[in-house]
Amino acid sequence: MAKAEKLEQAQKKIGKTVNEASEVLQERVEKTYDDVIDKLKDERDWLETELKHEYRNARRYVRANPEQGVGIALAAGFFVGVLIGRAIR
Repeated sequence: MAKAEKLEQAQKKIGKTVNEASEVLQERVEKTYDDVIDKLKDERDWLETELKHEYRNARRYVRANPEQGVGIALAAGFFVGVLIGRAIR
């Protein structure tokens, strides 16, 4: 019986250790996930601000240089058309 009791105690100890390790790992995963989400939100906000700034600059440029703006739009449209045409083939 002593061997059975020792085996049972060892199993309980191992189970407790595994549960504790699992809890620690779960906490670390949750913290890492929260940190990543926060960083992604910061990057999203920064990117949104930069895109708004660049959009305003592009609008100002086109208003100041309408002929060049139309030329750039025409060239970009042609380039996108070529890419789509190649992708369809």
